[in-house]
Amino acid sequence: MRVLWVSDYGIKHNKGGAQRSNALIIEEGIRRGHSIQEFNFDSDDSLLHPEYDLLVSSNLETLCKKNRLIEWLTTFPKHVRVEHDSNRYLSPEARKGLFMSCRKAYFLSKFHLQQFINSYGDYFHNAEIIPDPIDSNVFFDKGTEREDKILYVGFMHPLKGTNLLFSEAIENPDKNFVVAGWSDMPTLLQNCDRIPNIEFLGKVDFEEMPNLYNKYKTMFYKPTFYEPYCRSVAEAILCGMEVDSNGLIGCLHHLSEVGKDEMVLQCSKAPESFWESVECL
Repeated sequence: MRVLWVSDYGIKHNKGGAQRSNALIIEEGIRRGHSIQEFNFDSDDSLLHPEYDLLVSSNLETLCKKNRLIEWLTTFPKHVRVEHDSNRYLSPEARKGLFMSCRKAYFLSKFHLQQFINSYGDYFHNAEIIPDPIDSNVFFDKGTEREDKILYVGFMHPLKGTNLLFSEAIENPDKNFVVAGWSDMPTLLQNCDRIPNIEFLGKVDFEEMPNLYNKYKTMFYKPTFYEPYCRSVAEAILCGMEVDSNGLIGCLHHLSEVGKDEMVLQCSKAPESFWESVECL
């Protein structure tokens, strides 16, 4: 198939969780013989034409500002939606039009889909659940001895529960914390330096993350707004870490529903599952 993949950013722009997940699915599509063109915030509008066999839309927070893009998406004859976030950036009318017009909408967990139903109404009749794709040949438990330290990974922000991490560290001076993250909020970075039992590593290269997950015993992540899946927590689970968290993370709901072995299998096969589903439409 000739495929147009529409998303704010590609892996060349931003190596966040959504971009990594999209890249793994796109790689699998190319391996299966599909011709895939990406359309990102810096792409030329001439790429938006009706000659594709399939249109895939993903994160659109930046792209939705483009003149009439959402309207164009909703009129495309074979459009599927890959949802990574909460989709709060669209108006209720645009959101409903986008989902009602697509042939299939893919959510990361049952928990993710339920949040959409709770927030926006029950019109996601064409939904399917496919978790974040994670390579279990890269993320696995190496069986090495672990340091009894508590790890936080990722972007630092109050919505990500970073302030709860700081409170936990201050209230438990006998525990040691490691932060592998980054932020555009100076006060959060200053807190990492100010609190004596926090070791701040900064942003760690993705290739080093399996070693980091295997080095420490516990992962701390308590977001204050729900996470549809949370790639970093899922990677930590695959690497054998314990998780100190709350009920706002999709992959933990997935884990409780199917168990670790099935979760690992479904994450590993997610790119194949996506294309098998799409190719049947």
